[in-house]
Amino acid sequence: MTANLRTSRSPAVDPMEPPRIAVIGAGVAGAACAAGLLRAGFDVTVFDKSRGVGGRMAARRAPWADADGTPHVAEFDHGCPQFRVTRPRFRTVVDRAATLGCVTRWRQHVYAAFPAPQVRDVVVPTPNMPAFCRHLLSGTPLMLGRAVTGLLRCADGWYLQRAGDDAGITEDGGSEGPFEQVLLAIPPAQAATLLSGRHDDWAAALSAVRMSPCWTLMAVTEELDWPWDAAEPERGVLARIGRHDRKPGRTEAGSGAPSAAAQWVAHATPAWSLAHLEDDPVLITATLRAALGRLLTGGPEPRWHHTSVHRWRYAQLAQPVAGGFDCWWDAGFGLGVCGDSFGDGSVEAAWCSGDELADAVAASFDAAPAPDPTAKPELEPGVADPVH
Repeated sequence: MTANLRTSRSPAVDPMEPPRIAVIGAGVAGAACAAGLLRAGFDVTVFDKSRGVGGRMAARRAPWADADGTPHVAEFDHGCPQFRVTRPRFRTVVDRAATLGCVTRWRQHVYAAFPAPQVRDVVVPTPNMPAFCRHLLSGTPLMLGRAVTGLLRCADGWYLQRAGDDAGITEDGGSEGPFEQVLLAIPPAQAATLLSGRHDDWAAALSAVRMSPCWTLMAVTEELDWPWDAAEPERGVLARIGRHDRKPGRTEAGSGAPSAAAQWVAHATPAWSLAHLEDDPVLITATLRAALGRLLTGGPEPRWHHTSVHRWRYAQLAQPVAGGFDCWWDAGFGLGVCGDSFGDGSVEAAWCSGDELADAVAASFDAAPAPDPTAKPELEPGVADPVH
């Protein structure tokens, strides 16, 4: 599929200067879009409300102490656990990242209901999930911890209002800008809010996109004799369990060797997460910990060294935007949208959406991104990734 285009061209403020473009969102779609635009010679700045890049390809550190009181720090990939590679263009980018040590492949042993395979070939960024987005964004100016709460188009371009800017945006300008184009690579509900009153047909379509929430448990237990790297229970409140410390390149944060303990990431089902979306995190932790303990031991709960939870309001695509496009680009208005609203909700689909938007923007300025060099050896395709 291709971008949904409006073909009128947005003229540059100064034809001798590269167009200034703001990409809002530093997940894989925003990173792919920014990387393509940077290769095409545009002046790109990426904004994200989080302190780090990756979006749902996220990692979190947590301190804990063992039975002797020795302090440790665990790092959990508490969002998307891995991804697959099937499309040639994405394969080229992932192969290049593999030669630089940013990703590796993993033959994962999974307990799942028949006919799902018990051994799956998946791709895992190293040393944590955000590493792939950090690789894509290398050399791109980043404005992290900057939540964009409003857009205004003035005579000289787009201005962005950031959270905490009391003065707001006026007709004379605003917090950040001017930018000739603004490209949104954020969850559909957030994108719809920014587009309301600016591109109402897009805002309405994005408001109809459904994203499922997810409560995620991060835990450290005593070492357990558990034969699987991951499991997908057929019933109960947990949809997926991963033995985090068995993933390639994962060691105790700040240490050269793994600790003598097991690290777990468990995702609750979308239905259960939605039903308990606003519950007290203390109650969520107790419920998910008990469910994980029963599945790990079949009896008494293991010794817990650490437990915490994270709530993803926009975890997994439940219903994509209608139309079958990879992205939206309005050249005359200088607005574009890519990311989770398009495709099947996988990491690969998000990357392709961002890459397609970069191509569409470059084409409207008669600039083509330089292709990524093919790297070898080539990674094998994996299975569809659950994006949390």
